[in-house]
Amino acid sequence: MYETEILKNFSSMPVFSLSDVNQIIENRDYAKKFLKRMLLNKKVFKIKKNSYTLHDDSFLVSNFLVKPSYISSISALSYHRLITQIPNEVFCMTSKNSSKIKFDNLINFFHTNYFFGFKEERYEDFKILIAEPEKAIIDSFFIVPVSIFDEALENIDAEKMINYLKKMGKGSIIKRVGYLMEERGIMVYDKLKRFINYKYIPLDPLLKRNGRKNKKWKIIINTK
Repeated sequence: MYETEILKNFSSMPVFSLSDVNQIIENRDYAKKFLKRMLLNKKVFKIKKNSYTLHDDSFLVSNFLVKPSYISSISALSYHRLITQIPNEVFCMTSKNSSKIKFDNLINFFHTNYFFGFKEERYEDFKILIAEPEKAIIDSFFIVPVSIFDEALENIDAEKMINYLKKMGKGSIIKRVGYLMEERGIMVYDKLKRFINYKYIPLDPLLKRNGRKNKKWKIIINTK
């Protein structure tokens, strides 16, 4: 009963530390022993050094391990039910350095200079930060193959996507996304053409450059 009462203090905390336990159990040695016992009994899970949780859920805890960060790429697209493939890893974006954390699933943190395009969502009684579909698509390039996430373009807000692309002003991403949007009948060339240079780039940056060229968007179609 004593243990249960102590653990209740952390039910509203997706991630907590030894110092948090020490606030409840004032003797630090006893706090360490308590954590060790809870870990052995699998009532508490260790995520990494000095990071613990009551929830065996990488998707939930990821947002609280590196701050600031938000869940993105195919993790966000799967959450929004815009892709059919269910990721077995969690993908997050952060303004800090890239890193990986192994929990029940691998949690990947990728550095971005474009820290926007996310909002607060309710998940398992907690508030998490998760990318909007348009930004999740943008964030996916260089992380996973285009073939995994391009289906999500069928259900996006075209104007929001255009605004995000203009805000970034990054020609390589604009050309790739613009081409994929027009492949789905969303005509955006006139709104984005000023960002298109004459250098050809592969549609999927993770694959070899072999493929036919699209002169309009200056894209090498290297996807299968």
